[in-house]
Formats: sequence, C-alpha cells, structure tokens
Amino acid sequence: MFKIITNRKLALVVTIVAIVALFIFLLSSRTPTSSTQSGKINIVGSFYPVSYAAGAVGGNLVSVRTLVPSGVEPHDFEPSSRDFVDIGNADILIYNGAGLEPWVQKWEAGTSIRPKHIINMSTALRDRGVVLLEKNGAVDPHFWVDPVVMKVEAEIIRDVLVGVDSTNQQIFIDNAKRLTNLLDVLDQRFRAGLTSCAIKNIIVGHEAFDYLGHRYGFPVTSISGISPDEEPAPKDLARIIALVKEKGVKYIFFETVASPKFSELIAREVGGGTLALNPLESLTPNEVQSGEDYVSIMETNLVNLQKAMSCTEGILKI
Repeated sequence: MFKIITNRKLALVVTIVAIVALFIFLLSSRTPTSSTQSGKINIVGSFYPVSYAAGAVGGNLVSVRTLVPSGVEPHDFEPSSRDFVDIGNADILIYNGAGLEPWVQKWEAGTSIRPKHIINMSTALRDRGVVLLEKNGAVDPHFWVDPVVMKVEAEIIRDVLVGVDSTNQQIFIDNAKRLTNLLDVLDQRFRAGLTSCAIKNIIVGHEAFDYLGHRYGFPVTSISGISPDEEPAPKDLARIIALVKEKGVKYIFFETVASPKFSELIAREVGGGTLALNPLESLTPNEVQSGEDYVSIMETNLVNLQKAMSCTEGILKI
C-alpha cells in the first residue's frame, strides 16, 4: 500500500513539473512582438518626448508604452524587471541616448533578448547631420526642446515604422507630415515671439534649455548641471545672483518635476519672481489628465519666456 501511494505521488510531481516546464517554454518561445497579438506595432519609449513622437507618427497602428512614469524625472530612473520584460517583447525600443538613460548600457551588456529595431535617437540624429551641442566634453542630451530637432526625430521614427510595416507606409508618411507641420508652426511662433525682447538672458533650473537658447538666440544660465538633482555650490549661486542683477533679470525659471528651491532662493535674493519652464522630460499627472502634449506645453513655455524676457511683439494668447 505504501509503495502505491509513493508511486502516485511521484507521478503527480512529474506531471506538475512537466506542466510547469511546458508553461515556461511557451512563455519563452512566444513571438516577442505584440503585432502578432493585437495587430499593432509594440513600441517602448524610454521617456515622454520619444513616446510622444512615436505615438503621433504611428497613430492607431502602434501601441506605445513609456518607461518613465508621469511626474518622474528621467535622469536617474531605473527600469524594473517588468520594464525589461516589456523592452524585450517590443517591436521597437526608442531611447534618447547621449547619457540620458544610464541603464541602457547595463541592459545591453546583460541581455541577449532585445527588440529587432532599436533607435538611439542621439546617434540617429547625428547620422542625419544634426549637430548636437557639447558642454564640458559631453554631449548635451536635451535636444528635444528644439522643435526643429523634433522634426528630424519624427522623420527617423517614420522611416523605422515604414521598414517594419511597409503596407502602411502612406499612413506613417501622412502622420509624420502632420506632426512636422505642427512643429514648423511652433518654430515660427518662437522666432516671431522672441525677436523683440528687452532682456536677453534667462536663468533656468538645470541644463535642459541650451538647445532652445541656441536655436532662438538667447543665453541660458543653469542653476544645476545636466541633472536637476545636482546641487549648485554656494559660489555658483553667488555668481548667478550677480548675473541676475547685472542683466536686469526679473524672473527665475523652475521646472514642473524638479524641486524649485534654488530658483525660489535666487528670486528672493534679487526681489524677483518665478515662472515655470517645462523641459518636457516627463509630464505631470495633471498635465496628462488635462490633455497637454509637447506642442501645447512648448507654447506655454513661449508665453513664459516672453514674460520673463519682456518681449513686446508676437505675444501669444492661449
């Protein structure tokens, strides 16, 4: 009797092990793209700007997941295990590059399961002749704040999508054209709105706006470095306060997903005010709920720039 029970238990254990092994095999061998499951191209974007462009160009033919959650600053973001699974199962991974996502190097070194199509946007931009700014020997990764550069990003994504799904080529071309037309208008509004300004300098939270200043011709002084988590030294604060007084700057900019404490400190020291300048690294939950996007937030940025720089022509009313 004891022997029969033992054999039954052994058979049960063997059956369970076989079922589990089959389940694991099916999971590991399934096609790592949602295009075979949902009919859409599955895109993972590292953070908001690339996801925005991918969604605009891909339209209803893509499903886009953004790794950095709403309201989270991307510079120090670390993906979870679930995030890495989603990356491996994607048709396309799009990331900014130029050091914005430190986790990418570790991920590339640690896995052989990766999407067939990977866009390092900084590399792709340079391949198309876009000159990226450098500071202290490193590439500035904040190029998306320049609408002209964003046009090229849209074109890069368009071409990759056409390569993945050539049957819908015209849809991707039309969607990309709509987005680049919006960005053309945005570029024109910035050029017109910042032509006649009494104040030429702006003070911002961290080094996220040099491309904007370079495009439209105004110097940008940053309180912190490439990452907003970098705290300025007292001597740097003193230097910025002296510059604010010298240039007659009335407003110090802060960012929506970073601490405003140093912007507020400088504003108090000079008797000035503060205004938001959004680097669009991540939308806040309120911005998402309100239906804000890259273009609408950049228009708000322009309004605040015009106020801070005392611009007299082309002032937007939105």
